[in-house]
Amino acid sequence: MLSQRSLEAFRAVMRTGTVSGAADELSVSQPAVSRLIKELEERLDLALFTRHGGRVVATAEAHELWTEVERSFIGLSQIERAADQIKRGNRATLTIAAAPAFANSALPTVIAELFRIRPEFRAEFLSMTTLPVVRQVALRQCQIGFGIPTQHKLEIDVVRTGSIPFRFIAPPGHPLGDLDVVRIEDLAGVDFVGFVDSTMSGRAFDRQFAKMVHPPVMKMKIYLSNIVSALVLRGVGVGVVDAFTAGDHAQMGGIARPIEVDDRFEYSVIKPHGDKLSTECHALVDLFVQHAESVSGDRG
Repeated sequence: MLSQRSLEAFRAVMRTGTVSGAADELSVSQPAVSRLIKELEERLDLALFTRHGGRVVATAEAHELWTEVERSFIGLSQIERAADQIKRGNRATLTIAAAPAFANSALPTVIAELFRIRPEFRAEFLSMTTLPVVRQVALRQCQIGFGIPTQHKLEIDVVRTGSIPFRFIAPPGHPLGDLDVVRIEDLAGVDFVGFVDSTMSGRAFDRQFAKMVHPPVMKMKIYLSNIVSALVLRGVGVGVVDAFTAGDHAQMGGIARPIEVDDRFEYSVIKPHGDKLSTECHALVDLFVQHAESVSGDRG
């Protein structure tokens, strides 16, 4: 039978990257950690680490094992956290992971509405980029995730996919604010705040601008849509963001207008593979879809 303590030592070494770091985390000596790792390797008949002087390097087998160990420990952590919340009378009924484009604008609106209609609702809300969202959901650390479409279909189940339009945004008083609908051609030579090439939005508009004789003047490239909005509000340039962020931009006094582009901002709602959605998850997803449909029809 595997020793719980040896698994804890293995997990600590993987998390910290060193035996000394694991010893500090577990409040034991370094020889004790080394002994526990050796016991685990012998029990499993696997080489988990290679030794290079005073350093240890995890093997490919160790990384595969770590995924399973993390899943197990996450389950135990969830039980401990649930017990503590039950004891304190504020049990969280839902744990949500979301990419920034959703965490910064759409989901606060949706969650506030869910609290209004379900005062008993309790949740934990984590914001991270899409790949960590997938990992959190795949490992069942979160019950529902919101991000851009992912190819990790064997690790998670896709609950819902959809898209919302992009919107042109500008600072108050910008001349393009006089237009009811902005065209790509209207951005010729205009100072522009865009997205980095590693994002779907960045790649989409790079393709659009590459076709122009006089493309916008790219002042900055940003990863997060709310920072694009913040820079636009301060007059650095104009931008194009998802309709969720554009709505917040307009509420803060900026200009938001429809823009004629074929590309749309796609979203994906995911859950752990094989799990059933709870009543709270269903309610959250339904409200999110309603909100996405609302901003899609909003012309301003």
